[in-house]
Order: sequence, then structure tokens, then C-alpha cells
Amino acid sequence: MPHGDHRIPPAAKALAAVLLSVFVLQASSAARRDSVTIDEYEHLPVGLYVLYTHDYSLDPINPPLVGMIAALPLLRSAPAFETDASWGHWGLGYTLMRLNVGEYQEIFVRGRTMIVLLSALLGCLVFAWANRLYGWRSALVAVGLFSFSPSMLAHGHLVTLDAPGALGFAATVWAAWWLLDRPGIARAALLGLALGVANLLKLSAFILALVIVAVVVIRIVTERGEDRVPISRWLLLLIVTGLVSLFVLNAGYEFQGTLAPLSEAALAEGGMLAGIRDALPWLRLPLPLPFVDGVDMVLNVGKGHEPSYFLAGELSSEGWWYYHLAAFAFKTPIPLLIAGAIAMGQWIFGRRRGSREYCLFVTVIVVFAANSLFNSLYIGVRHVLPVYPVLFIAVSPLFANAFQRAASTGRRSVDLAAAGCVAALLLWFATASVLTAPRYLEYFNEAAGGRENGHELLVDSNIDWGQDLLRLKDYIDAEGITRINLAYFGRVHPAVYGIPFVPLEGPADRGVTAVSASFLMGRPYFWYRGGRLGWVKSNTYTWLQEREPVARVGSMFIYDL
Repeated sequence: MPHGDHRIPPAAKALAAVLLSVFVLQASSAARRDSVTIDEYEHLPVGLYVLYTHDYSLDPINPPLVGMIAALPLLRSAPAFETDASWGHWGLGYTLMRLNVGEYQEIFVRGRTMIVLLSALLGCLVFAWANRLYGWRSALVAVGLFSFSPSMLAHGHLVTLDAPGALGFAATVWAAWWLLDRPGIARAALLGLALGVANLLKLSAFILALVIVAVVVIRIVTERGEDRVPISRWLLLLIVTGLVSLFVLNAGYEFQGTLAPLSEAALAEGGMLAGIRDALPWLRLPLPLPFVDGVDMVLNVGKGHEPSYFLAGELSSEGWWYYHLAAFAFKTPIPLLIAGAIAMGQWIFGRRRGSREYCLFVTVIVVFAANSLFNSLYIGVRHVLPVYPVLFIAVSPLFANAFQRAASTGRRSVDLAAAGCVAALLLWFATASVLTAPRYLEYFNEAAGGRENGHELLVDSNIDWGQDLLRLKDYIDAEGITRINLAYFGRVHPAVYGIPFVPLEGPADRGVTAVSASFLMGRPYFWYRGGRLGWVKSNTYTWLQEREPVARVGSMFIYDL
């Protein structure tokens, strides 16, 4: 553990820069090789639309800031685009695709560069915070874990809200930790700024208010003597934090609908907010209406009757409270799971010594608890992505201390053996991304059967998000295939990538056939049947499970019918 000296040797800084550069190179390579995924299909054009129109109401469940940031490189050489709100947010995605077929992939590669940069910024924060908590050796371990994390690489190059949302989470928790260290108005205002921006990056960041309150309460209860701060002082600091965050949030939406009556909000009938609206239609909230509508959608989205969610061979319309815990267990390298369990146990039993490191562990608990209680979308480990950066920091001293002991105890055999085990675990962790590259979405750990069998446990954005059309095109060209039957889980029309296809209708079809993992396992979604794009019901393509695929192209299975 560090003892007040947070200076970083030049060699350590250089190594951290190399590790982050490796992350950028890996993520940039994946950005060029992955076709446009489902959420990207609308996030980038909506961001471009908002930059042009300043209308924030089109897709309230997804704050547009990330899309706006990703769309900034497009302003210099703007693609063909139409800002007709009547199309809706998915319609804007279709418009951008239809008008830019020849440059479609390159448009998204340009947008993805901004997400890679934001993700690298998150890596810098991980390094800096780990150094402040545990010293530069732990900081190097933390940034190394970040740079080779399959989940961070999978989402750190896509124009979606997940990696930027994790950045917002980490920055806010860091600001809360900084405030606890030296309570003051300026630091409370910084925390409010971080909290406001985090909510502009991803709506689920509203749960950060729970984290902030929890860590302040822990400090009040556990710290005495000269570190004690009066409760009245904490109330003042929390008020400052809340006011600044509200101002930043409203400014981010250009104060659209701020303090409007709740009766003007477009709320889902039967939901919690709708009940408040019906009881108090005159109530005015200090929040922009698009944000209120978005929060309501977060609380109610995904509640349907058709089985749409998949976990370990089972389809469900209701989902599972433990889904995100299971997804995390399947999609996280085993060395990190082991280290995370040890670190959490040490904290619970009071054997940790980092300064107010409960900020890390409380964040992990709140993220998982909030997803179990409030998240009705069971579609990906990406919804708990904010856990990863804080976990990298939390486990880093377990690895770093083993190396330090081995170097400072006269090379005792037990310490050398421990350092060897730690080195093996870190190598195991790094190998996870190296062997998966650049198809990071497909990663599953060994206990989950690896990427070859992961589709039997999880689908959707865990493995199959529409990212493999370029790879399918390469396969078709290499095999000399002139036409392929296709059931593709995605939004982009495959012809954009030059794929000669016929929509797969059923068992009567003959010829070479490609089906996405999500469809294969029974997940319903949109696809072309009967010549039209429409909703494909659950289990439409599960009959293919009885056949043996002749090849695998990323998340797509190839059959010869």
C-alpha cells in the first residue's frame, strides 16, 4: 500500500502509456472489422440529428450525448442525411444507411474513433485512481487489466452508450471518493458536475445517487476524531452536489421541458411515474422532460408477453433477477473472478487498508443490485459494464503486492511461488483477449465453454449483435458462394455489405444457409420473411439446432441444407 507518496516513476508512466496504446490499437482494429451493430444503427444518426436540430425528444431512453460526440467527426465531411423526425429514431438509422451505402461502414468507423478515445480516457482514470489508492505498481496492474479486458474491448469501440457510461460511472465514484477525502464546496461541485455528465452519457447513471449517499453514510458512521465532519456539513455538500448535477443535466438538454407539469410527460400507463402523474398532475420536476420520459422507459421497457430473453437454454418473457450476475460470471475471465471474490471477502472482513476504498465495493454492489431490482432488459453483460473499471482497481493490490513481496524479502520460496502464480493469472487474463481478437463480443470464459459454446448460455449483445456481416462477406467470397439463405440478427440490410442473400423462410429451403446465434437459440427479433421486414417470433429458427453446422463465421452458423 502507498504511504502518502503518489509519485510515479518515468518508466511506470511509459509502461502505462504502452498498455493504453495496446488497448487503442486492439479497439481500433475491432472498429474496422465489426459491421454496424444493432444499437449503433440508431445511436450515431440520432446523435447527428440532435447536432443538427437540437431536438432531444426522439429517443428519450438513450441520452444523445454519446451519439453527438461520435457524430462530431462527421461534421467535417458530412454524409448524406435527412432530419425528418417523423421517421423516428430507427427510421433515421434507415435513412443514413439508404443514403450512404458505399460509405456506410467508414462513417461508423469515424464515429467509433471517438468511443475508443473516451474508453482510453477511462483507462487513464483507472490508472490515476489506482495510483492514489494503492501506488504505482497497483496502478500498472489495474491499467493492464483494463487494456486486455475482453468486455472493455468489446464495447470500447462501438457507438453505444456502454463504455462512455462506464466512464461516467467511474468518474463520478472517483469524485465522490475525492470529496470524502477532503470535504469542501469545490469538490462537492466537481462531484455534481461528474454526476450530471454521467446521466447525460447513460440514463442508468441515476443510480449513482445511491452510491453517493451510501459512501457518505459509511464515512459518517465509521470515521471519528479529526476526520469527523458534522452531519450538517455533509447535508450542505450533498445539496451543492445535487444542485450542480441538476444544472448540468438540464443544460445538457438545453433546459427543454424543465419544470414542465408532470402531466406533459409521455409516461407508460401502469408504471410508477404514471401513478405519480395521475395523483399529482400539477407536479413540476426540476428535470428536462426527455430525461423524465427516458427514466420511465428504463423502468418499464422490456415488459412483454412473448419469450424474448435467453439464459442457459431457456427463453423467458419475465427474465431472471440473477441474469446480470450470471452474465458477468460467464463473460469475465476467471482470474478476475477469483481476484474479485478475494478482494470482496477481504473488504467484508476488514482486511483491506486502502483509503476509503469502500467506494469501489459499494459501487459493485449497487450496480448489481440495481440491475436485479430495476432493469427489465435481460440482454447483455454490458448493463453491468461499470463494475469492471472499479474492480480492476480493487483487485490490483492483490497482484502488485505479490510481486513487491517477492522482490523485497530476499527471494523466499513462498513469495517467489506466489509471484509466479500471480504472473500466471495475469498472463491467463491477457490471453483471453489476445485469442479472441478482434471478435471480443464472442468471449466467454473457460467455465462457460469458451466462445465456441457461449451461445448455449447467452445471446443478444453478449455474443451476437449484428457485427459479423463483413466476416460473412469474406466467407462467401472465399467459398465462391453466389447466394446464401440468411437469418441475420441485426438492423443493417446485408446488401450494404455486398452479401447476395435470400431470407431464410423455413425447413423447406435448400442450399448454403447462415443463421445468427440469437435466432438459432430462439430469440425473436426483426427480419425479412415473406419479402417484408417484420417481427420474427420466438423459436422460429430453432429447428436448425438439430443439424450440424459446416462452419462458424463469428456469431453466425453456416449450414448446408
